[in-house]
Amino acid sequence: MGKLILILFASSFFACNTQTETKPGNIPAQPDTAKTISDCDIALTFINNYTDLISKRSSANIAGWIKNNPLLTNRFKITYENLLDSAQKADPEMGLDFDPVLDAQDFPEKGFELINCDKTTGYVTVRGKNWNEFLLILKLALQDDKWLIDGSGVINISVDKKAKR
Repeated sequence: MGKLILILFASSFFACNTQTETKPGNIPAQPDTAKTISDCDIALTFINNYTDLISKRSSANIAGWIKNNPLLTNRFKITYENLLDSAQKADPEMGLDFDPVLDAQDFPEKGFELINCDKTTGYVTVRGKNWNEFLLILKLALQDDKWLIDGSGVINISVDKKAKR
């Protein structure tokens, strides 16, 4: 009887061990903000979807598209909305006279391609497919355990990080 209790005790001790062994290739999928960004393609997807939307020059509500876009952080959406509101109040007739996402009036209508992705800082550089001199910096940030776009053009991108044209 004593051996049975000892076996049960020992097996429950090992079964309750909270440490798990990690083997190469079996690493938990937890993003580590200090070390790396998992996927810079999200920046390219966003900016090409945005470019496609504004290229069509349809009656689409761009502000609504931004507000409902699941690829953008809440901070991006709030900054974008505040920027448009401020410009509208300052000049009701003109509003903002450039595109804040692209930091330009004109843009590469065929979209962008990825040229650099700094996996440490989250800054992504893209350039126009049909306009190589057109560079744009985007910024990724972690929100709700997902990498999302937190900056582009003049939105949440500091002057020293903006693309030089």
